[in-house]
Amino acid sequence: MKALFVTICCVLASGCLAQSDVSVNEDQPFRNPRDVDFDWKLTKQIFNKLKTNAIISPFSVKILLTLLYEASGDAAVIGPSNTKSELAAVLDKDKDINNTRLMYRKFLDSALQQTEDYDLQLATKIFVDEFIEVIQKYQQISDHFYNATVDKVSFKNSKAAADYINKWVSDTTRGRIKELVNADGLKDAVVTMVNAIYFKGLWTYPFPEGGPRQAFNIAGRKTVDADYMEQNGLFYYDDSASLKAQLLRLPYKGGRFSMYFMLPHQDSSVEDVLNRITPITLHQALWYMDETEVNVTIPKFKFDFSEELNQPLKDIGIREIFSQNASLPLLARGKGTMNMLRVSRVFQKAGIAINERGSEAYAATEIQLVNKFGGDGTQIFNANRPFLFFIEDDTQGTLLFAGKVEDPTK
Repeated sequence: MKALFVTICCVLASGCLAQSDVSVNEDQPFRNPRDVDFDWKLTKQIFNKLKTNAIISPFSVKILLTLLYEASGDAAVIGPSNTKSELAAVLDKDKDINNTRLMYRKFLDSALQQTEDYDLQLATKIFVDEFIEVIQKYQQISDHFYNATVDKVSFKNSKAAADYINKWVSDTTRGRIKELVNADGLKDAVVTMVNAIYFKGLWTYPFPEGGPRQAFNIAGRKTVDADYMEQNGLFYYDDSASLKAQLLRLPYKGGRFSMYFMLPHQDSSVEDVLNRITPITLHQALWYMDETEVNVTIPKFKFDFSEELNQPLKDIGIREIFSQNASLPLLARGKGTMNMLRVSRVFQKAGIAINERGSEAYAATEIQLVNKFGGDGTQIFNANRPFLFFIEDDTQGTLLFAGKVEDPTK
């Protein structure tokens, strides 16, 4: 069997600066409704099944799936397709691919501008076997709207192909992900699509060094001793009754990106909060955030995470791309590939580290396609129990990373 292998690689390395007893008022959260329905549906499918630390990049998965959506063709030309309708239902509910294209183009043009305040690397590559010709129109759309370029490799030499792809991933992610694919996994590949994202930034104000060491309450009424960072400051904050969680925003230097924390109430849990998140409830909770004096205590943490995403994607409605009925006619032409490609695997690697100066996170996702026949006063925000976090572009509401911490010492 031949495989079309799509790999998404995302790395976030961010530094956060904050000072004690200072105001944070140079930027604001994104106030408009966010297009994050897919993002949180996928996040919930993954996180609710795991009792461990986890981090994913929904954006990285979404941009590659959108490229597959582009490959599913124009229904007016190719006829009705369940592949296209499923991807449209999850990724393009407005049923206007032009709006989707412009959204990606606008975000990429803006986010990838060079700045001294943060380092963002975001790249997409379509690696194809030597006998495959990517259709010119698809190549132009991929390059112009999604910054996705085509690179030819010989998958017959799977070891060399794996080394070549892994070097590109490592270079893009500043060495944080050194091995995303392996030779055995590429033996049947004919196309491998990879997205890599790396982000490094500083908090607007740094936490003081030498924070307290105190207990963190994990599941089963157990506790572990963890290193914390602590400060007082004026931050955007809300105690959300609809989510049953406290929300806190820590902005990164430059006024564009922020890290948000969602700390479940004492009588709630991470699972409860996840189940309460919808685009509407999240938008309302973030809208209600206001600058408030907050005493912030957050544990330092560092972990890696990897997960196959086939089943979570099927659970949210993307099924046919994995089946013999997959229809991706606009992607490529070549012997044995015309109407003969399906996705065999979607896989992501990820990780994050956070301390007084900032955080570092990274993720890689792979999608493989195979031949079908082959308040009042100072608020207290003490994250001493499992919590959720996400990193967002505050100028457009784009969700780059989402994660949860069950045990900061793991």
